[in-house]
Amino acid sequence: MNFIRAYKLLSLANKMIKGDYRKVSGLMGEMHGFPQKLGQHLTLYRGDPFDRYFKDLCTASRTEDVNITEVLGELQIEAGKFEISAQASIGQVYRVEAGAGVLAVKVKYPGVEERIRSDFRTLKTVLWPVRVLPLKNSSLFPLLEQMKLLVLAECDYRREAEVQKAFQELFGDDPDITVPEIITYNERAIASKWVDGTGLVGCTGWLDGWFIETYLKFILTSLRELGMIHADPHPGNFILTGANGRKLAVLDYGSAVMFNTREAGAAVRLLAGEYGDEAELLDDLRILGIDEESLHIYRPIIGDLVSILLEPFYSPGPYDFSDWRMQYRINTLMSSRAWEKPLLMSPKLLLLVRTIQGLYFYARENSVIFDWHKAVSNYLG
Repeated sequence: MNFIRAYKLLSLANKMIKGDYRKVSGLMGEMHGFPQKLGQHLTLYRGDPFDRYFKDLCTASRTEDVNITEVLGELQIEAGKFEISAQASIGQVYRVEAGAGVLAVKVKYPGVEERIRSDFRTLKTVLWPVRVLPLKNSSLFPLLEQMKLLVLAECDYRREAEVQKAFQELFGDDPDITVPEIITYNERAIASKWVDGTGLVGCTGWLDGWFIETYLKFILTSLRELGMIHADPHPGNFILTGANGRKLAVLDYGSAVMFNTREAGAAVRLLAGEYGDEAELLDDLRILGIDEESLHIYRPIIGDLVSILLEPFYSPGPYDFSDWRMQYRINTLMSSRAWEKPLLMSPKLLLLVRTIQGLYFYARENSVIFDWHKAVSNYLG
């Protein structure tokens, strides 16, 4: 175990409990891997301190020493000039001027997989006493294991490149969406064509209905055609490009959900809300990975929970988020009784919910009134 990193991780947890978000964001920027990934997720929460401290974690943090010359040699890229463009949670992005044009080369931080495993070992060590306390904590350690696997999956650059290539082929001729073309890749780096444009970091207040519909089109079309969803909605993964900024470039495919045929069908039905009765909904939640025990415990409220979470999708006509009180209504349901265990979602369902949360975030923050129900019919019908 890296004791210095373990100390920083414990200090990070302590500062989060105390609400010292300035130091929290600073530590997250120093600790690539899980801590920075968590900080990026916090950009999808409203208001201060999240706007003030966490948005920079989408593209900027501590740089790391990377032998970029060696990496470019392995990729057989002859570069004239290169510079660091961004620091993400798993890798560092370079802008490279090469014979093939200007490239974005994302290089994995050396040893990042072991850092991730070390962080989760530290968390499990610190939390081990809850195993013997008289608490309903059976879901805590499975949840940590799921989180670890999700973050480690983003370290597989060969998988990520192949996923990006599938998305690029699907949207290659789309007038509204572009996916950077993969040039070459190996296990430690991915080179793709560079995209110029305006990033979304700090975008609050100027996105409109076009962005929401285009982003939703991207999600729903890939679900229908590929059985996959890009599940990393933080602002650093989007660029507005093209004439008048009316083309959406979607970057970084490390966090992507891959559904099998049955799972994709269940996800489509869930978003469309076309259920004749509760039994059909429960069947789809089983397919998407919610275990039988959880469904039994939460059956009295599971339909209401889904209806609240997906209300924008289920409501005909333009939906105004100022009328939505999701957190209050969910809290009211959850406080209606003492539940035997937390509702633990499968990794795929967790990433689907994370994607939906990102869509909602951009609509709420920019006061976009949009017909979600109609869009589902258009792109999934």
